[in-house]
Amino acid sequence: MSDISASEYIDQQNALEDEAREVMPWSPNQCTYIDGGLRQPVFSCLTCGEIGVCYSCSIQCHADCELVELFTKRGFTCDCGTERQTAKKNVNSAYWCQLRKNTTQDIASTSNTYGPNYKGYFCDCHKQYDPDTDSTMIQCTLGLECNEDWYHCSCILRTQNLKNEEEQERGEKIQLDPTDQIPINFPKLDSFEAFLCWKCVSRYKSVFRDLLAHPRSQDLIAHKVPHKDYLEVTNAVESNADTSTDDNLRKRKFDYDEDDVDQAFSVMLSPGYKNLLQDLRSEIEKSSKIYVFLMDIAPFLAEDDPTYEPPNDSDDDTSTYELGTQALWPNVDKDLAAAGLKAMDGIKQKLSEFLRPFAESKQVVKEEDIRHFFKLQNEENRQ
Repeated sequence: MSDISASEYIDQQNALEDEAREVMPWSPNQCTYIDGGLRQPVFSCLTCGEIGVCYSCSIQCHADCELVELFTKRGFTCDCGTERQTAKKNVNSAYWCQLRKNTTQDIASTSNTYGPNYKGYFCDCHKQYDPDTDSTMIQCTLGLECNEDWYHCSCILRTQNLKNEEEQERGEKIQLDPTDQIPINFPKLDSFEAFLCWKCVSRYKSVFRDLLAHPRSQDLIAHKVPHKDYLEVTNAVESNADTSTDDNLRKRKFDYDEDDVDQAFSVMLSPGYKNLLQDLRSEIEKSSKIYVFLMDIAPFLAEDDPTYEPPNDSDDDTSTYELGTQALWPNVDKDLAAAGLKAMDGIKQKLSEFLRPFAESKQVVKEEDIRHFFKLQNEENRQ
């Protein structure tokens, strides 16, 4: 240990606790099952039957399970402790959900839609996400067909069904921009606010045809991206002599054939699209497909769609013992956890008291000072 001042040591400890609260900013004390379907952060527990659980249950009930973070899902009801859960992870507890404290499994919501994400697979390529090698992923905002799936930017440029493994391997070799891990000709991420995948667009193709034909579409639609083979499109672009600049290349990369009514495509909506859709909705006939779509099928596209967040863990005076108990109590022997955490908290408090005179006099804390402190603690414990 190098010599530091007591105030520096205390600042370091406070910084570590602040960092921990940034990683887990909310108080994990309330299961959202009783609130029904919410747009909320969801975690898939692969250990307990590939079920979706809320933020609090991921910590309090499934901390030692294999979890996959799915980020937000719309209209989801926590399935911790419901009949979807295949096993009680904490066999020493009488409760299926440690927060609701239900001794029998609750009825699972019928509104939850389970897809490949809950098995840990994403995108049209149906693979687990590897942050070290994969291209950037973006989530479909519409999600009515794909269940708000996440897509690799590189896969958005490929056909839905590559013919063989050789083509699949070729598709994975798309050149990525090293600064943001997106294909070099993909629209810049800050040029659009929402991505609507080709699967969801195809389900409501007549609506999007009308939307693209509307005069306001020039402001609303940032990009219309054909779901075509990347190399085929790239070769066509590179053969054009006018694509000397990056901006021209990006623009021509996503040209599409207006007459090809069967061509699958994705849509990227411009920043501020909600306000634009509200204005559009107020101007069009109530009998139009666009109006019905925005009012009855996907109102969240035009209206505020807030994400539920658990209460903030804003109690700065929470002790190490209390913080540790919240995370560990359901998953380890409670007597052992309580003894260990209480001892840790006691040591922290005594060390702070020991260092206070150093801080007040602005003395440097030496290694022998800390050794002397722990020697005293050992002597006290032996008495």
